[in-house]
Amino acid sequence: MSIWRKENRNICKFHNRRMCTKIQAIYDSYIQETKENDDVSRRVQEKIQNVLREKKQELDWQEFEQYRDQIYEISSIAEKAGFINGFRYAVKLMGECYAQDHISIE
Repeated sequence: MSIWRKENRNICKFHNRRMCTKIQAIYDSYIQETKENDDVSRRVQEKIQNVLREKKQELDWQEFEQYRDQIYEISSIAEKAGFINGFRYAVKLMGECYAQDHISIE
């Protein structure tokens, strides 16, 4: 099993799977729309390229390809997990703000 599939299951392990599926769909749509056109993605890609440039000198071609694939897979997992966790936090924050506003109005 790839790291991606295993981690994808772990992201949703303790949360409502239906909600998580919807958040993942929003993430997938976001990725399709931005296609690494944001500053954060560009900076991550630059850092990965720098690391890979250094490793390319140390490893043979097959080891380098495996290393490169792992780096990109880990990067994707981290980005997706960050998006999902950030989304959850934002929804929780909005809920708390709404609850406080609702209480202060009454």
